[in-house]
Amino acid sequence: MNATTGNEPHDNAADTDWAALVPEGGERVPELLEQVAASDSALSDLHELIHFPAPGHRAAPRAVDHLVDVAIAEETLPTDRWRPLSLLLELVSAHAEDRFPQHRDLDQWRDEVAWAVSTDAEKVREQYRAWMEEAPDEQHFHRMRNRLAVMEADDGAELLQAELDTYEAVLARVPDLVTLLQGGANRGGLDRAGEWVSYLLGFLPADAERIASEITGASQVLLAKDLRSAPKAPTSMREIMTQGLDSGEPLPAELFALGQVADPRDVDTTIGLTHQMAGGNLYNSFAASVALVLIHGENTPREGLRRIGRGGGTTVGYEGLFNESWPHCGQRSPQVLGFLALGRAGDRARRLRLDILPGLIKGEDDSRALVTGAGLEMVLGPRSKGHTAEEHAQADYDEETLKVLWAIAELPASAWEDEEFRETLRAWALPDDAEEYCALVGVEPEPEAEEPQETAPQQPQEAPAGLFGRLFGGGR
Repeated sequence: MNATTGNEPHDNAADTDWAALVPEGGERVPELLEQVAASDSALSDLHELIHFPAPGHRAAPRAVDHLVDVAIAEETLPTDRWRPLSLLLELVSAHAEDRFPQHRDLDQWRDEVAWAVSTDAEKVREQYRAWMEEAPDEQHFHRMRNRLAVMEADDGAELLQAELDTYEAVLARVPDLVTLLQGGANRGGLDRAGEWVSYLLGFLPADAERIASEITGASQVLLAKDLRSAPKAPTSMREIMTQGLDSGEPLPAELFALGQVADPRDVDTTIGLTHQMAGGNLYNSFAASVALVLIHGENTPREGLRRIGRGGGTTVGYEGLFNESWPHCGQRSPQVLGFLALGRAGDRARRLRLDILPGLIKGEDDSRALVTGAGLEMVLGPRSKGHTAEEHAQADYDEETLKVLWAIAELPASAWEDEEFRETLRAWALPDDAEEYCALVGVEPEPEAEEPQETAPQQPQEAPAGLFGRLFGGGR
């Protein structure tokens, strides 16, 4: 029985015409749904069939209830619940880069999809192109560009509708999902359900009040450490295996979710996060500090920003700290998403983000254009401002602007082969040729590193691909 439908079970997976919803491989969906909790290959195959914006994403809204039911079922091993939860996370966090720093407005999203479905497709595309050109910031630019890319497909409007329907289907199951925050079996061990469900809940701010209440209750984040109850002693070998690593402390993922959903007027949560920020757990301290930024934005206490910078200066660094507390979903690393999210504090987090940016531009090939655009927006204003080459030639840039421009100039020659990166530079009227760019900003081009000669043939190792490449091959 689940909390939202009473005694009425959900439709059996076999009752849906999956082949009509998934052009290729739809007949496999019922079997994959049955196997998804216990099989890595079933999880990966199902993701490839129904993720957004795959052709089969129209099936995703119908799959949500089955995935939630599997995740919360008593017969599902606690160590297997992460699989359906990870797929649900992928389904609701598609194009995660356009969710930060500001939340989506659900009512506005609904109106936009209704308009796209009822309007001629070419007119919708023209409007998205216009919205891209007029975008007031990089978040809106990427949101419009991503939706335009979906509308290029013949069934683009249907895919946009399915994305919204999937989100609302998951939102309706929040009462069931929050039950996975409870219990040592869900909170302890590796790939714990409490961690994965927290990441998922963080993308559902439309039910913020309920989610915040459930997280603060389960994590005891509002209680001082000496008032928290100790984890119950395990009574079976299974509990020993799953509960043994439960420290009784809030999970870093729960602090991420609180940052997404907590009300800035909730003084108790702010105080609880402040205790975490000042505690001895480096990861929780960092996660709580970032959460305070997300909650309070430009009113963030200075100490919160200071603690984030201090964490970045440790041997773990920003990358390791974000990897521990933020989700790795879609094509973006936790650090990239965290960098974008810190923009919620505006100029208060400006220096902090400028400190993070050079490492991201150099190290995140897949997100280089995204991060470059965010950096240029910070120091030069939005791309829609109407920049000119003459403006750059005559400019007397300040130190912060030069820091961004020089970080770009120091990229190796191979980085300039990325067309999206070069397009981003052109949006600010900057040269898209490495030599011309470096001459403009007064930096010698970075030489391409020579590859060491191999003394003997080596067997190439393939990098993880697909869903598992993102979940486990990207630093999580």
